[in-house]
Amino acid sequence: MLSERRAKIVATIGPSLSTREALKQAIESGLNVARLNFSHGTHEDHLFTIQTIRELSKELKAPVTLLQDLQGPKIRVGQFKDGSITLAEGETVTISHQIKEGEPGKIPTDFEHIATVCKPGVKILMDDGLFELLVEDIKGPNVICKVIYGGELKNRKGINLPGLDLPIDCLTPKDRVDLEFGLKNNVDYIALSFVRRGQDMEVLRSLVNEKNPKVKLIAKIEMLEAIDNLEEIIRLSDAVMVARGDLAIEVGHSTLPAMQKKIIALCNEMDRPVITATQMLDSMVHNPRPTRAEVTDVANAVLDGSDALMLSAETASGDHPFKCISTMHEIIREVESGEGFYYYDISLDREDVSVPQSVAASACLTAMKISATAIVCLTTTGKTATLISGFRPRARVIAMTKNQDTLNRLELPWGIQTFSIEQYQSTDEAIEHVEEVLLKYGLVQEGNKIVLTLGVPVLSKAKTNSIIVHTIKGSSSPLSQDELPLRCRL
Repeated sequence: MLSERRAKIVATIGPSLSTREALKQAIESGLNVARLNFSHGTHEDHLFTIQTIRELSKELKAPVTLLQDLQGPKIRVGQFKDGSITLAEGETVTISHQIKEGEPGKIPTDFEHIATVCKPGVKILMDDGLFELLVEDIKGPNVICKVIYGGELKNRKGINLPGLDLPIDCLTPKDRVDLEFGLKNNVDYIALSFVRRGQDMEVLRSLVNEKNPKVKLIAKIEMLEAIDNLEEIIRLSDAVMVARGDLAIEVGHSTLPAMQKKIIALCNEMDRPVITATQMLDSMVHNPRPTRAEVTDVANAVLDGSDALMLSAETASGDHPFKCISTMHEIIREVESGEGFYYYDISLDREDVSVPQSVAASACLTAMKISATAIVCLTTTGKTATLISGFRPRARVIAMTKNQDTLNRLELPWGIQTFSIEQYQSTDEAIEHVEEVLLKYGLVQEGNKIVLTLGVPVLSKAKTNSIIVHTIKGSSSPLSQDELPLRCRL
């Protein structure tokens, strides 16, 4: 069943997933998080996706996280007369904000400060690093460059200026309009592109808190400056994305694997869910099978400690979106069931932990010692469930609440299964409801031990402060396959 997979799958929505039928099949294939890429598409397109996924989520009894990915201050080349120009190795070209329409030897850009920040000897990379130019001179608003690696440069391709301190705001006017739209339509997470310092996340947080403070924030790590401020950025974020496309250009391709491991390890240590993204199954945009290197890349991202793995063009515009999702599911499941996968990352050396952290660690330690089948978190906000997820327990991690928004948000962190539960008035009634759900969904059997975390006393709606060990006593029959929530079906 889909719920047996621990690492989650993020799929980018685009033309290949633009109908209700396609979105339904994507969820059935294993999608946990729908990424809405605001670099593309209209608000009408994204609104259709949001409304359709919310409807399908209720129909399939499968909560889905909606992730709004803001475009950010991406620097791009402008438009060319013929749609593109050819850059020849050794050729001298001019880049300028004042060039309105490009032609051979002249490259327009939307970055008005390019002549101010560049200096001789600086490298300019374009189109995800496929093109490399070396700055030779600055003449007024014009940057004079020598082409190191050339080819056909098309309209609106990205520009990277590795290592330069750029005078740009973390949120563009477009981002602010898109943010307003996302908050109005109750997305679960908002990802900020090209984060450079913790202050960028604080600016976004202040805007979000004015409208919808329950929305979680993701910092995309894709700039060299962000690496220098990594711990601060992680601390001020609810989750992190290792955006390997621009990050590889910034730090160098050979440095990327070690950088990926460093970011993931620090996120694990700081109890922040982390997504590994970009070109994970890139060959499957057009091919029905991945390369061996891609299979290994996906597997290693799981072994590194990723909470979720992301598909981009593979599902947004690829020929085999559902095959990509199911292939990623199969690879993850194989890794997690193998001998090399490590469960239970519990340290007893940490001091001055909070009550929720203490409860989470104790629940995982108890589950390990008694070989519990599941850890069940009766939750309102999902905080304790997320902390438990960070300890990577072998026992199932199950979050139960009446709050649908919380269930949706918990589809991102590692290993958490989410189910709605009836309102309860006492601890005994809560245990009764939990046992009923677990039995009818076929997740436990009579005699299995489970560990529950909850707030006591129940009627005062206390925050999570208690752990209960319970042995399953009932023996009711599971529901039929059609009646089960999607991810509990065989």
